[in-house]
Amino acid sequence: MSSSKNNESTEHVNPQRQGTSSSGASTSGEDGPSNKKGSALTFDVGPASHIEGHSIPSLVSPPAQPVPSRVASLTAKFHRVNRYLHLPLFATGYNYGQAVAFSVYAFFICFGCFYKTFTPAFGPKRAGFIATGQYPIIFALGAKNNVVGFMLGVGYEKLNAWHRWVGKMMFVSSMAHVVGYLVRWTAAGRLVSGSQRQPHGWAAFAGLCLLSVISIPPIRKYSYGMFWHAHWMGYVMMIVGMVWHADDGWKWSVAASVIIIFDQICRLFKTSFTYATITAVPELGCTRVEVPHLTRGWRAGQHVRLRTVSTVMGAFDALEAHPMTIATVSESSGREGVVLYVKKAGDWSNRLYEAAKGPEKGEISEKGIESEGEKSTKMRMIIEGPYGGPGHDVLSSFSSAFIVAGGSGITFGLSSVDEIIREAEKGLAKTKLIEFIWVIQDPASLLHMMLVLQTFVNRVARLPTLDIKIDVFYTRAMSGNIPETLNNGFNLPANVTLSPGRPKFDAMLDHFVDRTRQLPEGPEGLHGTVVGCCGPESLCHSVKRAELSIKGRKRDAVGGIEVVEE
Repeated sequence: MSSSKNNESTEHVNPQRQGTSSSGASTSGEDGPSNKKGSALTFDVGPASHIEGHSIPSLVSPPAQPVPSRVASLTAKFHRVNRYLHLPLFATGYNYGQAVAFSVYAFFICFGCFYKTFTPAFGPKRAGFIATGQYPIIFALGAKNNVVGFMLGVGYEKLNAWHRWVGKMMFVSSMAHVVGYLVRWTAAGRLVSGSQRQPHGWAAFAGLCLLSVISIPPIRKYSYGMFWHAHWMGYVMMIVGMVWHADDGWKWSVAASVIIIFDQICRLFKTSFTYATITAVPELGCTRVEVPHLTRGWRAGQHVRLRTVSTVMGAFDALEAHPMTIATVSESSGREGVVLYVKKAGDWSNRLYEAAKGPEKGEISEKGIESEGEKSTKMRMIIEGPYGGPGHDVLSSFSSAFIVAGGSGITFGLSSVDEIIREAEKGLAKTKLIEFIWVIQDPASLLHMMLVLQTFVNRVARLPTLDIKIDVFYTRAMSGNIPETLNNGFNLPANVTLSPGRPKFDAMLDHFVDRTRQLPEGPEGLHGTVVGCCGPESLCHSVKRAELSIKGRKRDAVGGIEVVEE
Protein backbone atom coordinates (compact mmCIF):
# COMPACT_ATOMS: atom_id res chain seq x y z
CA MET A 1 0.00 0.00 0.00
CA SER A 2 1.20 3.52 -0.60
CA SER A 3 2.80 5.43 2.24
CA SER A 4 -0.20 7.73 2.50
CA LYS A 5 -2.22 4.86 3.99
CA ASN A 6 0.33 3.16 6.20
CA ASN A 7 4.02 2.79 6.70
CA GLU A 8 4.15 -0.80 5.58
CA SER A 9 7.01 -1.57 3.23
CA THR A 10 6.17 -2.93 -0.19
CA GLU A 11 9.38 -4.85 -0.64
CA HIS A 12 9.04 -8.64 -1.01
CA VAL A 13 10.59 -10.92 1.53
CA ASN A 14 13.23 -12.99 -0.14
CA PRO A 15 11.67 -16.45 0.56
CA GLN A 16 8.88 -15.54 -1.85
CA ARG A 17 11.02 -16.19 -4.89
CA GLN A 18 12.52 -19.48 -5.94
CA GLY A 19 15.94 -19.52 -7.43
CA THR A 20 16.75 -15.88 -6.50
CA SER A 21 19.54 -14.38 -4.51
CA SER A 22 18.88 -13.50 -0.88
CA SER A 23 20.77 -10.21 -1.26
CA GLY A 24 18.40 -8.70 -3.81
CA ALA A 25 16.86 -5.31 -2.97
CA SER A 26 14.10 -3.24 -4.45
CA THR A 27 15.04 -0.43 -6.79
CA SER A 28 12.93 2.66 -7.22
CA GLY A 29 11.70 3.73 -10.61
CA GLU A 30 13.70 6.95 -10.36
CA ASP A 31 16.94 5.06 -10.82
CA GLY A 32 15.51 2.72 -13.45
CA PRO A 33 14.47 -0.88 -13.05
CA SER A 34 17.03 -3.46 -12.21
CA ASN A 35 17.15 -6.85 -13.87
CA LYS A 36 19.55 -8.34 -11.39
CA LYS A 37 18.73 -11.90 -10.50
CA GLY A 38 16.99 -11.98 -7.16
CA SER A 39 15.93 -8.33 -7.07
CA ALA A 40 12.40 -7.03 -6.85
CA LEU A 41 11.60 -4.01 -8.98
CA THR A 42 9.49 -1.38 -7.24
CA PHE A 43 8.38 1.81 -8.98
CA ASP A 44 6.92 4.68 -6.98
CA VAL A 45 4.18 6.76 -8.55
CA GLY A 46 2.98 9.87 -6.73
CA PRO A 47 -0.31 11.70 -7.06
CA ALA A 48 0.99 13.43 -10.19
CA SER A 49 1.43 10.17 -12.06
CA HIS A 50 0.42 10.34 -15.72
CA ILE A 51 -1.54 7.11 -15.21
CA GLU A 52 -4.84 8.04 -13.63
CA GLY A 53 -7.60 5.65 -12.62
CA HIS A 54 -11.28 6.07 -13.16
CA SER A 55 -12.98 8.69 -10.99
CA ILE A 56 -14.28 7.10 -7.80
CA PRO A 57 -16.05 8.33 -4.69
CA SER A 58 -13.73 9.67 -2.02
CA LEU A 59 -15.79 8.09 0.77
CA VAL A 60 -17.20 4.65 1.26
CA SER A 61 -20.88 4.60 0.39
CA PRO A 62 -23.21 3.55 3.22
CA PRO A 63 -24.37 -0.06 2.78
CA ALA A 64 -27.77 -0.34 1.14
CA GLN A 65 -28.07 -3.96 2.28
CA PRO A 66 -26.42 -6.19 4.89
CA VAL A 67 -22.80 -7.19 4.35
CA PRO A 68 -22.81 -10.82 3.15
CA SER A 69 -22.12 -13.46 5.76
CA ARG A 70 -19.72 -16.25 4.97
CA VAL A 71 -20.92 -19.82 5.41
CA ALA A 72 -17.95 -22.16 5.75
CA SER A 73 -17.95 -25.19 3.47
CA LEU A 74 -17.51 -28.74 4.72
CA THR A 75 -13.99 -28.85 3.28
CA ALA A 76 -13.05 -25.85 5.43
CA LYS A 77 -14.71 -27.23 8.57
CA PHE A 78 -13.03 -30.63 8.23
CA HIS A 79 -9.73 -29.36 6.87
CA ARG A 80 -7.69 -31.88 8.84
CA VAL A 81 -9.27 -34.68 6.85
CA ASN A 82 -9.61 -32.65 3.68
CA ARG A 83 -5.87 -31.96 3.45
CA TYR A 84 -5.23 -35.70 3.02
CA LEU A 85 -8.15 -36.33 0.68
CA HIS A 86 -6.93 -33.60 -1.67
CA LEU A 87 -3.40 -34.93 -2.00
CA PRO A 88 -2.69 -35.93 -5.62
CA LEU A 89 -2.82 -39.65 -6.38
CA PHE A 90 0.49 -40.12 -8.19
CA ALA A 91 0.15 -38.97 -11.83
CA THR A 92 -3.45 -40.07 -12.36
CA GLY A 93 -4.90 -36.55 -12.32
CA TYR A 94 -7.13 -37.52 -9.38
CA ASN A 95 -6.71 -36.94 -5.67
CA TYR A 96 -7.21 -39.47 -2.88
CA GLY A 97 -10.69 -38.18 -2.09
CA GLN A 98 -11.84 -38.72 -5.67
CA ALA A 99 -10.19 -42.13 -5.74
CA VAL A 100 -12.12 -43.19 -2.62
CA ALA A 101 -15.44 -41.89 -3.95
CA PHE A 102 -14.90 -43.47 -7.37
CA SER A 103 -13.94 -46.78 -5.79
CA VAL A 104 -17.13 -46.83 -3.70
CA TYR A 105 -19.24 -46.15 -6.78
CA ALA A 106 -17.42 -48.84 -8.77
CA PHE A 107 -17.90 -51.34 -5.93
CA PHE A 108 -21.67 -50.91 -5.91
CA ILE A 109 -21.88 -51.11 -9.70
CA CYS A 110 -19.81 -54.30 -9.84
CA PHE A 111 -21.65 -55.76 -6.85
CA GLY A 112 -24.98 -55.16 -8.57
CA CYS A 113 -23.78 -56.66 -11.85
CA PHE A 114 -22.12 -59.81 -10.54
CA TYR A 115 -23.68 -60.70 -7.19
CA LYS A 116 -24.70 -64.38 -7.36
CA THR A 117 -24.33 -64.36 -11.13
CA PHE A 118 -20.98 -66.10 -11.53
CA THR A 119 -22.74 -69.42 -11.95
CA PRO A 120 -23.52 -71.67 -14.92
CA ALA A 121 -26.90 -69.93 -15.07
CA PHE A 122 -25.28 -66.52 -15.48
CA GLY A 123 -28.05 -63.92 -15.85
CA PRO A 124 -26.75 -60.79 -17.65
CA LYS A 125 -30.10 -58.99 -17.69
CA ARG A 126 -29.39 -57.36 -14.34
CA ALA A 127 -26.18 -55.83 -15.70
CA GLY A 128 -28.23 -54.37 -18.53
CA PHE A 129 -30.67 -52.80 -16.07
CA ILE A 130 -27.78 -51.27 -14.12
CA ALA A 131 -26.25 -49.84 -17.30
CA THR A 132 -29.60 -48.39 -18.38
CA GLY A 133 -30.24 -46.94 -14.94
CA GLN A 134 -27.14 -44.79 -15.27
CA TYR A 135 -28.53 -42.97 -18.32
CA PRO A 136 -30.00 -40.03 -16.37
CA ILE A 137 -26.88 -39.78 -14.18
CA ILE A 138 -24.38 -39.53 -17.01
CA PHE A 139 -26.49 -37.09 -19.02
CA ALA A 140 -27.14 -34.91 -15.97
CA LEU A 141 -23.45 -34.75 -15.06
CA GLY A 142 -22.52 -33.92 -18.67
CA ALA A 143 -25.05 -31.09 -19.11
CA LYS A 144 -23.86 -27.49 -18.85
CA ASN A 145 -27.01 -26.63 -16.87
CA ASN A 146 -27.93 -29.31 -14.36
CA VAL A 147 -29.54 -29.65 -10.96
CA VAL A 148 -26.51 -31.42 -9.47
CA GLY A 149 -24.20 -28.49 -10.06
CA PHE A 150 -26.83 -26.00 -8.91
CA MET A 151 -27.34 -27.80 -5.59
CA LEU A 152 -23.61 -28.27 -4.97
CA GLY A 153 -22.72 -24.75 -6.07
CA VAL A 154 -20.16 -25.89 -8.65
CA GLY A 155 -19.89 -25.45 -12.39
CA TYR A 156 -20.25 -28.20 -14.94
CA GLU A 157 -16.48 -28.32 -15.39
CA LYS A 158 -16.08 -29.45 -11.77
CA LEU A 159 -18.43 -32.40 -12.46
CA ASN A 160 -16.58 -33.62 -15.54
CA ALA A 161 -14.49 -36.09 -13.55
CA TRP A 162 -17.66 -37.75 -12.26
CA HIS A 163 -19.22 -37.66 -15.74
CA ARG A 164 -16.25 -39.56 -17.15
CA TRP A 165 -16.18 -42.06 -14.28
CA VAL A 166 -19.89 -42.85 -14.54
CA GLY A 167 -19.33 -43.35 -18.27
CA LYS A 168 -16.62 -45.90 -17.51
CA MET A 169 -18.89 -47.78 -15.14
CA MET A 170 -21.69 -47.73 -17.71
CA PHE A 171 -19.30 -49.28 -20.22
CA VAL A 172 -18.31 -51.99 -17.70
CA SER A 173 -21.90 -52.90 -16.90
CA SER A 174 -22.89 -52.80 -20.60
CA MET A 175 -19.95 -55.05 -21.45
CA ALA A 176 -21.05 -57.52 -18.75
CA HIS A 177 -24.56 -57.48 -20.25
CA VAL A 178 -23.34 -58.08 -23.82
CA VAL A 179 -20.70 -60.70 -22.96
CA GLY A 180 -23.15 -62.54 -20.72
CA TYR A 181 -25.69 -62.94 -23.52
CA LEU A 182 -23.00 -63.91 -26.03
CA VAL A 183 -21.91 -66.69 -23.68
CA ARG A 184 -25.49 -67.90 -23.22
CA TRP A 185 -26.21 -67.84 -26.98
CA THR A 186 -22.98 -69.66 -27.74
CA ALA A 187 -23.74 -72.35 -25.16
CA ALA A 188 -27.22 -72.77 -26.63
CA GLY A 189 -25.88 -72.92 -30.20
CA ARG A 190 -27.79 -69.85 -31.42
CA LEU A 191 -25.15 -67.11 -31.40
CA VAL A 192 -25.98 -65.80 -34.90
CA SER A 193 -29.76 -65.87 -34.52
CA GLY A 194 -29.62 -64.32 -31.06
CA SER A 195 -27.40 -61.50 -32.26
CA GLN A 196 -29.55 -60.77 -35.29
CA ARG A 197 -32.62 -60.28 -33.11
CA GLN A 198 -30.99 -57.37 -31.23
CA PRO A 199 -30.17 -54.67 -33.84
CA HIS A 200 -31.25 -51.82 -31.58
CA GLY A 201 -29.23 -53.17 -28.67
CA TRP A 202 -26.16 -53.37 -30.88
CA ALA A 203 -26.76 -49.77 -32.01
CA ALA A 204 -26.93 -48.53 -28.40
CA PHE A 205 -23.83 -50.52 -27.45
CA ALA A 206 -21.97 -49.25 -30.53
CA GLY A 207 -22.76 -45.68 -29.50
CA LEU A 208 -21.42 -46.34 -26.02
CA CYS A 209 -18.25 -47.93 -27.44
CA LEU A 210 -17.76 -44.91 -29.71
CA LEU A 211 -18.03 -42.59 -26.71
CA SER A 212 -15.62 -44.71 -24.67
CA VAL A 213 -12.95 -44.80 -27.36
CA ILE A 214 -13.24 -41.15 -28.36
CA SER A 215 -13.04 -40.06 -24.70
CA ILE A 216 -9.53 -41.45 -24.24
CA PRO A 217 -7.51 -38.46 -22.86
CA PRO A 218 -5.03 -38.14 -25.77
CA ILE A 219 -7.87 -38.04 -28.33
CA ARG A 220 -9.95 -35.66 -26.23
CA LYS A 221 -6.97 -33.35 -25.68
CA TYR A 222 -5.42 -33.22 -29.14
CA SER A 223 -8.50 -33.66 -31.31
CA TYR A 224 -11.30 -32.00 -29.40
CA GLY A 225 -13.33 -31.26 -32.53
CA MET A 226 -13.54 -34.95 -33.44
CA PHE A 227 -14.30 -35.78 -29.80
CA TRP A 228 -17.16 -33.25 -29.67
CA HIS A 229 -18.87 -34.38 -32.88
CA ALA A 230 -18.44 -38.08 -32.03
CA HIS A 231 -19.98 -37.39 -28.62
CA TRP A 232 -23.23 -36.25 -30.16
CA MET A 233 -23.29 -39.20 -32.56
CA GLY A 234 -22.79 -41.61 -29.67
CA TYR A 235 -25.51 -39.93 -27.61
CA VAL A 236 -28.06 -40.23 -30.41
CA MET A 237 -27.19 -43.89 -31.03
CA MET A 238 -27.55 -44.72 -27.33
CA ILE A 239 -30.88 -42.93 -26.86
CA VAL A 240 -32.53 -44.13 -30.07
CA GLY A 241 -31.25 -47.68 -29.74
CA MET A 242 -32.49 -48.01 -26.15
CA VAL A 243 -36.06 -47.01 -27.11
CA TRP A 244 -36.66 -50.33 -28.94
CA HIS A 245 -34.06 -52.52 -27.26
CA ALA A 246 -35.89 -53.17 -23.98
CA ASP A 247 -39.52 -53.04 -22.91
CA ASP A 248 -38.96 -50.13 -20.54
CA GLY A 249 -36.02 -48.70 -22.46
CA TRP A 250 -38.07 -45.81 -23.79
CA LYS A 251 -38.52 -44.48 -20.26
CA TRP A 252 -34.79 -44.11 -19.75
CA SER A 253 -34.36 -42.58 -23.19
CA VAL A 254 -37.11 -40.07 -22.44
CA ALA A 255 -35.44 -39.17 -19.13
CA ALA A 256 -32.11 -38.60 -20.89
CA SER A 257 -33.82 -36.61 -23.66
CA VAL A 258 -35.59 -34.37 -21.14
CA ILE A 259 -32.25 -33.57 -19.49
CA ILE A 260 -30.68 -32.71 -22.85
CA ILE A 261 -33.64 -30.60 -23.98
CA PHE A 262 -33.73 -28.72 -20.66
CA ASP A 263 -29.99 -28.04 -20.98
CA GLN A 264 -30.37 -26.76 -24.55
CA ILE A 265 -33.27 -24.48 -23.62
CA CYS A 266 -31.23 -22.99 -20.77
CA ARG A 267 -28.33 -22.49 -23.14
CA LEU A 268 -30.60 -20.70 -25.61
CA PHE A 269 -31.73 -18.24 -22.95
CA LYS A 270 -28.09 -17.69 -21.99
CA THR A 271 -26.92 -17.08 -25.57
CA SER A 272 -26.33 -13.75 -27.29
CA PHE A 273 -25.79 -13.33 -31.03
CA THR A 274 -23.73 -10.19 -31.35
CA TYR A 275 -20.82 -8.32 -32.88
CA ALA A 276 -17.67 -8.14 -30.78
CA THR A 277 -14.62 -5.95 -31.12
CA ILE A 278 -11.45 -8.01 -31.35
CA THR A 279 -8.01 -6.50 -30.83
CA ALA A 280 -4.62 -8.15 -31.14
CA VAL A 281 -2.48 -7.67 -28.02
CA PRO A 282 1.09 -8.64 -28.94
CA GLU A 283 2.41 -7.95 -25.41
CA LEU A 284 0.17 -10.67 -23.99
CA GLY A 285 0.22 -12.91 -27.06
CA CYS A 286 -3.56 -12.96 -27.08
CA THR A 287 -6.68 -11.41 -28.56
CA ARG A 288 -8.89 -9.02 -26.61
CA VAL A 289 -12.60 -9.61 -27.24
CA GLU A 290 -14.94 -6.86 -26.08
CA VAL A 291 -18.75 -6.79 -26.13
CA PRO A 292 -19.71 -3.35 -24.73
CA HIS A 293 -23.48 -3.84 -24.64
CA LEU A 294 -23.36 -7.00 -22.46
CA THR A 295 -22.94 -5.25 -19.13
CA ARG A 296 -24.53 -7.47 -16.48
CA GLY A 297 -25.57 -10.97 -15.54
CA TRP A 298 -22.37 -12.63 -14.31
CA ARG A 299 -20.14 -12.91 -11.25
CA ALA A 300 -16.40 -12.50 -10.93
CA GLY A 301 -14.55 -15.63 -12.00
CA GLN A 302 -17.27 -16.93 -14.31
CA HIS A 303 -16.66 -17.82 -17.94
CA VAL A 304 -18.58 -17.81 -21.19
CA ARG A 305 -18.46 -20.18 -24.15
CA LEU A 306 -17.39 -18.34 -27.27
CA ARG A 307 -18.22 -19.21 -30.88
CA THR A 308 -17.17 -17.27 -33.98
CA VAL A 309 -19.37 -16.76 -37.03
CA SER A 310 -17.05 -15.71 -39.84
CA THR A 311 -15.72 -17.30 -42.99
CA VAL A 312 -12.22 -16.26 -42.04
CA MET A 313 -12.45 -18.50 -38.97
CA GLY A 314 -13.89 -21.48 -40.82
CA ALA A 315 -17.32 -22.63 -41.93
CA PHE A 316 -17.86 -25.01 -38.98
CA ASP A 317 -16.26 -22.98 -36.18
CA ALA A 318 -19.68 -21.74 -35.10
CA LEU A 319 -20.40 -25.30 -33.90
CA GLU A 320 -17.42 -25.41 -31.53
CA ALA A 321 -17.50 -23.42 -28.27
CA HIS A 322 -14.41 -22.23 -26.43
CA PRO A 323 -14.58 -21.39 -22.67
CA MET A 324 -13.14 -17.96 -21.79
CA THR A 325 -13.07 -16.33 -18.35
CA ILE A 326 -14.59 -12.84 -18.16
CA ALA A 327 -12.06 -10.18 -17.18
CA THR A 328 -14.56 -7.53 -16.05
CA VAL A 329 -17.27 -7.27 -13.41
CA SER A 330 -20.99 -7.10 -13.98
CA GLU A 331 -22.54 -3.63 -13.92
CA SER A 332 -19.19 -1.88 -13.58
CA SER A 333 -19.09 1.89 -13.20
CA GLY A 334 -17.21 2.18 -16.48
CA ARG A 335 -19.86 0.13 -18.33
CA GLU A 336 -17.11 -1.86 -20.01
CA GLY A 337 -19.24 -4.90 -20.77
CA VAL A 338 -17.84 -8.36 -21.31
CA VAL A 339 -14.08 -8.40 -21.95
CA LEU A 340 -12.23 -11.63 -22.76
CA TYR A 341 -8.58 -12.40 -23.45
CA VAL A 342 -8.02 -15.34 -25.82
CA LYS A 343 -4.49 -16.72 -25.61
CA LYS A 344 -2.79 -17.97 -28.76
CA ALA A 345 -2.68 -21.67 -27.93
CA GLY A 346 -4.00 -23.53 -30.97
CA ASP A 347 -5.33 -23.32 -34.51
CA TRP A 348 -8.56 -21.54 -33.59
CA SER A 349 -6.97 -18.96 -31.31
CA ASN A 350 -4.18 -18.30 -33.82
CA ARG A 351 -6.76 -17.67 -36.56
CA LEU A 352 -8.64 -15.32 -34.25
CA TYR A 353 -5.44 -13.40 -33.51
CA GLU A 354 -4.67 -13.01 -37.20
CA ALA A 355 -8.25 -11.94 -37.86
CA ALA A 356 -7.94 -9.35 -35.09
CA LYS A 357 -5.18 -7.65 -37.03
CA GLY A 358 -7.74 -7.37 -39.82
CA PRO A 359 -7.63 -5.10 -42.86
CA GLU A 360 -6.21 -1.61 -42.76
CA LYS A 361 -8.10 1.16 -41.01
CA GLY A 362 -11.42 1.97 -42.67
CA GLU A 363 -11.20 -0.97 -45.05
CA ILE A 364 -13.95 -3.59 -45.30
CA SER A 365 -12.79 -7.09 -46.11
CA GLU A 366 -14.61 -9.62 -48.24
CA LYS A 367 -14.95 -12.01 -45.31
CA GLY A 368 -17.34 -10.14 -43.07
CA ILE A 369 -14.77 -8.28 -40.97
CA GLU A 370 -14.98 -4.51 -40.67
CA SER A 371 -11.91 -2.66 -39.41
CA GLU A 372 -12.27 -0.11 -36.62
CA GLY A 373 -8.67 0.94 -36.65
CA GLU A 374 -5.19 -0.42 -36.14
CA LYS A 375 -5.33 -4.04 -34.93
CA SER A 376 -9.00 -3.74 -34.01
CA THR A 377 -11.86 -5.30 -35.96
CA LYS A 378 -15.46 -6.41 -35.52
CA MET A 379 -16.59 -10.00 -35.83
CA ARG A 380 -19.94 -11.69 -35.36
CA MET A 381 -19.90 -14.06 -32.40
CA ILE A 382 -22.14 -16.28 -30.33
CA ILE A 383 -21.60 -15.84 -26.58
CA GLU A 384 -23.13 -18.39 -24.23
CA GLY A 385 -23.06 -18.21 -20.48
CA PRO A 386 -22.08 -17.42 -17.81
CA TYR A 387 -20.90 -20.65 -16.23
CA GLY A 388 -18.60 -21.72 -13.41
CA GLY A 389 -17.25 -19.20 -10.96
CA PRO A 390 -16.95 -19.28 -7.16
CA GLY A 391 -20.31 -21.01 -6.68
CA HIS A 392 -21.76 -20.46 -3.22
CA ASP A 393 -18.66 -18.52 -2.10
CA VAL A 394 -18.92 -14.72 -2.02
CA LEU A 395 -15.40 -13.29 -2.32
CA SER A 396 -16.24 -10.07 -0.49
CA SER A 397 -17.52 -12.03 2.54
CA PHE A 398 -13.97 -13.14 3.48
CA SER A 399 -11.61 -11.11 5.64
CA SER A 400 -8.80 -11.49 3.11
CA ALA A 401 -8.29 -12.67 -0.47
CA PHE A 402 -5.17 -14.29 -1.92
CA ILE A 403 -5.61 -14.29 -5.71
CA VAL A 404 -3.13 -16.03 -8.05
CA ALA A 405 -3.21 -15.85 -11.84
CA GLY A 406 -0.88 -17.33 -14.42
CA GLY A 407 -0.56 -15.84 -17.92
CA SER A 408 -3.95 -15.29 -19.51
CA GLY A 409 -5.54 -16.46 -16.25
CA ILE A 410 -5.27 -12.82 -15.21
CA THR A 411 -8.85 -12.48 -16.45
CA PHE A 412 -9.98 -14.35 -13.34
CA GLY A 413 -7.76 -12.23 -11.12
CA LEU A 414 -8.86 -8.90 -12.57
CA SER A 415 -12.57 -9.63 -12.20
CA SER A 416 -12.15 -11.04 -8.67
CA VAL A 417 -10.13 -8.09 -7.38
CA ASP A 418 -12.38 -5.61 -9.16
CA GLU A 419 -15.51 -7.13 -7.61
CA ILE A 420 -14.07 -7.02 -4.08
CA ILE A 421 -13.04 -3.38 -4.49
CA ARG A 422 -16.45 -2.46 -5.91
CA GLU A 423 -18.24 -4.08 -2.99
CA ALA A 424 -15.89 -2.30 -0.56
CA GLU A 425 -16.74 1.03 -2.21
CA LYS A 426 -20.40 0.27 -1.54
CA GLY A 427 -19.67 -0.66 2.06
CA LEU A 428 -20.72 -4.27 1.37
CA ALA A 429 -17.39 -6.06 1.83
CA LYS A 430 -15.81 -7.68 4.86
CA THR A 431 -12.51 -7.97 3.00
CA LYS A 432 -9.69 -5.94 4.54
CA LEU A 433 -6.67 -7.37 2.76
CA ILE A 434 -5.98 -8.40 -0.86
CA GLU A 435 -2.83 -9.88 -2.35
CA PHE A 436 -2.88 -10.34 -6.11
CA ILE A 437 -0.11 -12.40 -7.74
CA TRP A 438 0.37 -12.57 -11.49
CA VAL A 439 2.95 -14.97 -12.97
CA ILE A 440 4.01 -14.23 -16.56
CA GLN A 441 6.77 -15.35 -18.88
CA ASP A 442 7.61 -12.03 -20.53
CA PRO A 443 7.63 -8.85 -18.42
CA ALA A 444 6.42 -6.97 -21.50
CA SER A 445 2.98 -8.44 -20.73
CA LEU A 446 2.79 -6.05 -17.81
CA LEU A 447 2.72 -2.96 -20.04
CA HIS A 448 -0.76 -3.71 -21.36
CA MET A 449 -2.16 -4.16 -17.83
CA MET A 450 -0.39 -1.16 -16.27
CA LEU A 451 -3.43 1.11 -16.38
CA VAL A 452 -5.71 -1.53 -14.86
CA LEU A 453 -3.35 -2.12 -11.93
CA GLN A 454 -2.98 1.62 -11.38
CA THR A 455 -6.77 1.93 -11.33
CA PHE A 456 -7.00 -0.71 -8.61
CA VAL A 457 -4.39 1.10 -6.52
CA ASN A 458 -6.09 4.49 -6.95
CA ARG A 459 -9.45 3.12 -5.89
CA VAL A 460 -8.10 1.25 -2.87
CA ALA A 461 -6.10 4.33 -1.79
CA ARG A 462 -9.40 6.07 -1.01
CA LEU A 463 -10.79 3.18 0.99
CA PRO A 464 -9.60 3.30 4.62
CA THR A 465 -10.82 -0.24 5.28
CA LEU A 466 -8.98 -2.04 2.45
CA ASP A 467 -5.34 -2.75 1.68
CA ILE A 468 -3.96 -4.26 -1.53
CA LYS A 469 -0.61 -5.65 -2.62
CA ILE A 470 0.14 -6.67 -6.20
CA ASP A 471 3.10 -8.95 -7.02
CA VAL A 472 4.13 -9.65 -10.60
CA PHE A 473 6.66 -12.40 -11.31
CA TYR A 474 8.32 -13.03 -14.66
CA THR A 475 10.13 -16.24 -15.59
CA ARG A 476 12.13 -15.01 -18.58
CA ALA A 477 14.83 -12.35 -18.76
CA MET A 478 13.85 -8.85 -19.81
CA SER A 479 14.51 -8.30 -23.48
CA GLY A 480 14.74 -5.28 -25.74
CA ASN A 481 13.86 -1.92 -24.26
CA ILE A 482 11.48 -3.15 -21.58
CA PRO A 483 13.57 -1.76 -18.65
CA GLU A 484 13.85 1.61 -20.44
CA THR A 485 10.12 1.64 -21.18
CA LEU A 486 9.25 0.97 -17.56
CA ASN A 487 11.57 3.76 -16.43
CA ASN A 488 10.34 6.33 -18.95
CA GLY A 489 6.76 6.82 -17.88
CA PHE A 490 5.29 3.38 -17.28
CA ASN A 491 6.28 3.18 -13.62
CA LEU A 492 4.54 0.85 -11.24
CA PRO A 493 2.71 2.08 -8.15
CA ALA A 494 4.50 1.93 -4.81
CA ASN A 495 2.67 -1.19 -3.65
CA VAL A 496 3.25 -3.14 -6.86
CA THR A 497 6.43 -5.15 -7.31
CA LEU A 498 7.97 -6.79 -10.35
CA SER A 499 10.26 -9.71 -9.50
CA PRO A 500 12.22 -12.32 -11.48
CA GLY A 501 11.79 -16.01 -10.79
CA ARG A 502 8.88 -18.16 -9.76
CA PRO A 503 6.88 -17.35 -6.64
CA LYS A 504 7.22 -19.63 -3.67
CA PHE A 505 3.54 -19.93 -2.84
CA ASP A 506 3.89 -21.80 0.44
CA ALA A 507 5.99 -19.00 2.00
CA MET A 508 3.86 -16.24 0.47
CA LEU A 509 0.55 -17.73 1.59
CA ASP A 510 1.87 -18.46 5.06
CA HIS A 511 3.00 -14.85 5.37
CA PHE A 512 -0.35 -13.64 4.04
CA VAL A 513 -2.25 -15.70 6.62
CA ASP A 514 -0.06 -14.18 9.34
CA ARG A 515 -1.01 -10.71 8.09
CA THR A 516 -4.67 -11.72 8.11
CA ARG A 517 -4.38 -12.84 11.75
CA GLN A 518 -3.23 -9.31 12.64
CA LEU A 519 -6.39 -7.71 11.23
CA PRO A 520 -8.79 -6.23 13.79
CA GLU A 521 -11.47 -8.74 14.73
CA GLY A 522 -15.15 -7.96 14.90
CA PRO A 523 -17.70 -9.47 17.28
CA GLU A 524 -17.76 -12.63 15.16
CA GLY A 525 -13.99 -12.81 14.75
CA LEU A 526 -12.31 -13.04 11.37
CA HIS A 527 -14.27 -14.34 8.42
CA GLY A 528 -11.69 -16.53 6.70
CA THR A 529 -9.31 -16.30 3.76
CA VAL A 530 -10.21 -17.13 0.19
CA VAL A 531 -7.48 -18.46 -2.10
CA GLY A 532 -8.31 -18.08 -5.78
CA CYS A 533 -6.26 -19.42 -8.67
CA CYS A 534 -6.50 -19.60 -12.44
CA GLY A 535 -3.82 -20.55 -14.93
CA PRO A 536 -1.73 -23.54 -15.98
CA GLU A 537 -2.46 -26.80 -14.21
CA SER A 538 0.99 -26.91 -12.59
CA LEU A 539 0.50 -23.42 -11.12
CA CYS A 540 -2.90 -24.29 -9.65
CA HIS A 541 -1.49 -27.48 -8.14
CA SER A 542 1.29 -25.43 -6.49
CA VAL A 543 -1.25 -23.00 -5.04
CA LYS A 544 -3.42 -25.82 -3.69
CA ARG A 545 -0.39 -27.56 -2.17
CA ALA A 546 0.50 -24.29 -0.45
CA GLU A 547 -3.04 -24.03 0.91
CA LEU A 548 -2.92 -27.60 2.24
CA SER A 549 0.37 -26.83 4.02
CA ILE A 550 -1.20 -24.20 6.29
CA LYS A 551 -1.46 -25.62 9.81
CA GLY A 552 -4.75 -26.06 11.59
CA ARG A 553 -4.13 -23.41 14.25
CA LYS A 554 -3.53 -20.71 11.67
CA ARG A 555 -6.61 -21.77 9.74
CA ASP A 556 -8.76 -21.56 12.82
CA ALA A 557 -7.27 -18.20 13.79
CA VAL A 558 -8.36 -16.56 10.50
CA GLY A 559 -11.73 -18.31 10.37
CA GLY A 560 -10.84 -21.01 7.83
CA ILE A 561 -9.47 -21.07 4.29
CA GLU A 562 -11.42 -21.75 1.10
CA VAL A 563 -10.04 -22.44 -2.38
CA VAL A 564 -11.73 -21.18 -5.56
CA GLU A 565 -10.29 -22.49 -8.82
CA GLU A 566 -11.39 -21.47 -12.30
